[in-house]
Amino acid sequence: MTMISHNLAEEQFFTWTRQQKRAMERRQAGERARLEKLARKTDLPVTFDNETITAFGGFGVLEAFKQVIGFSLLVQKHLQVHRHHNCHYTAAQLIDIVTDAMVFGLSRLEHMNALKTDPGYKLLKELDRAPDERTVRYLLGQFSSDEVEALCRVNQALLELKALMELPRRVWLDFDDTVITLFGSQEGAVVGYNPRYRGRPSHKIKVAFIAGTTELVNAALYDGKTASNGQFMDFLRDTLARISARIVVVGIRLDKGFFDEKNFNYLEDQNLHYVCKAPLNSSIRKMIDYVNQEELWRPLDDTYAVAELPVRVPLPSWERPRRFVFVREKVKTECRPTSGGCPGQETLQFHDLYDYEVIVTNLDDMPPEEVWRWYNKRANVENKIDELKTGLGLDQNSQHAMVKNQAFMWIKVLAYNLLNWFRQTLLPENAARAEVSTIRRLVVNVPANIVGNGRYRHIRLAANRWLEQVTCFAKAKLREFIGIKAWLNVVHRPEPAR
Repeated sequence: MTMISHNLAEEQFFTWTRQQKRAMERRQAGERARLEKLARKTDLPVTFDNETITAFGGFGVLEAFKQVIGFSLLVQKHLQVHRHHNCHYTAAQLIDIVTDAMVFGLSRLEHMNALKTDPGYKLLKELDRAPDERTVRYLLGQFSSDEVEALCRVNQALLELKALMELPRRVWLDFDDTVITLFGSQEGAVVGYNPRYRGRPSHKIKVAFIAGTTELVNAALYDGKTASNGQFMDFLRDTLARISARIVVVGIRLDKGFFDEKNFNYLEDQNLHYVCKAPLNSSIRKMIDYVNQEELWRPLDDTYAVAELPVRVPLPSWERPRRFVFVREKVKTECRPTSGGCPGQETLQFHDLYDYEVIVTNLDDMPPEEVWRWYNKRANVENKIDELKTGLGLDQNSQHAMVKNQAFMWIKVLAYNLLNWFRQTLLPENAARAEVSTIRRLVVNVPANIVGNGRYRHIRLAANRWLEQVTCFAKAKLREFIGIKAWLNVVHRPEPAR
């Protein structure tokens, strides 16, 4: 029985005459020839012998940037991990390669094996072979809290170098935390506040960004029951200690999870400004009622109004009085008749319904509306957390031991700060504003061939006018950057003795 019978009922096929069967077989052969000719247009012969191709054709400029800043040397200086005498890679080399994998979107260790079959990447990195993911797992298995702290110092040194290459500046810090849902039996996995996956075990990560430049200054991993304000004072002190001496911290912005007088007392004692959203508890609502009764609202437009009390006031449990800024938003609500309502029934509208927002601050010279607008700029930190999750896999805590997840988190932080510095320094404005995943898709993860030898070696990509303009811009900026880095090296390198 031929393949023709596969789509026919058995009794139908056997009722055909011999001439009918032969005719169908000839028609099948003709149709098969037509389809094979059609398929040959794209089903081309395949060979597996290209030793110059890479999936990451835009990585060359980024790797040059890493070489200029001496990233691998920074890691080697601060991270000392004992490796067996026959290990093919040093700890610094492995960390360098893992940060590359994070940039490429290979955020899980098992995905790193893709680098083993990318000859162009190995050419760019001058590697005879790329490490297996088991090698990276073994390295993380050697980590203790001391090695995790060493990775923190690498990040601090990276941001210190960035600060040295820029003018001194005054900055604000944005603090926040995020829930990392877990789907295994990881250490520190406990059920805490989890707005998306209720009842699931989780970790909690606190982060601190420099406002504006969005540099990730500090990060810390906790078990899932740690509240936003839990251990925050230690995290705050540690963050301030890691800021470059060329950067003056003016103040910090906090969400309502950090609303605590202990935090405010510390910041005031340190002469630091702060703006913090207040939870709408009973004491705060009494203040709102007073503002409403006294009609202290000042309209900003048809929707928003602001107000503040004529004097500084303390909450019942506080030692010090403070300034509160109140924001009122008019809520437009209406009740439409149900589908079974009477024809012509009018829509009911409710007026004088409001949502309220309250901010506590020690900024005395800023008008209430400016305090509110300044606090709202803190929302960018939530975008950066989402970028860390979607772009670098910050929410993928797949290692069993807490210390391994802490180490892997810091490698992702390093990858983020490298990319952040790279895009703000070398990329044109329209690309510099893009998130990690967009830069990866449009600039870095572009298939290419690395061709030529010696000084004639170059990268060949498909025609792409936008990418060509971005790459030319980045190369020009890289030459400027090299000039600044060369001067910095001369200034900070002691003159050799004669």
